[in-house]
Amino acid sequence: MKRLVSLCMLLFALTGVPGPAGAYENITLGELAEKMDSWKGKTITLRLKLKLVDYIFRKIVFYDRKNYDLEFDIAPRMKDEAFASMLLNAREGAEYLVTFEVQRLGNLGYVVGDIRGFTPVALEKLPEGGSEKR
Repeated sequence: MKRLVSLCMLLFALTGVPGPAGAYENITLGELAEKMDSWKGKTITLRLKLKLVDYIFRKIVFYDRKNYDLEFDIAPRMKDEAFASMLLNAREGAEYLVTFEVQRLGNLGYVVGDIRGFTPVALEKLPEGGSEKR
């Protein structure tokens, strides 16, 4: 188990996804949509829950604590091995730190973004290894 966690953390570090030290914004998607002008073009990390991974239409959907959905197109990222391995371990209802670039508001007022990666919140809660030996 230690090796798996270490391997995942190394993989996320190499792909540029924020690791355990990465901070996330504590806002909802509704608040993000209201202040779109200040967030547009920025890469942010939000704490969201996974709703659905659709391999047919190549979409992934997350939702926040107010049940606002955020849908990403994953077709361009499917060839990336690191991203594909993230999808294999994705579980509906689990909390993730989702990193994405805010692009614009959609026609119906929803946030449109480009996903960079996502890490389970459970990995953030694991203690970092110290110099002590067991």
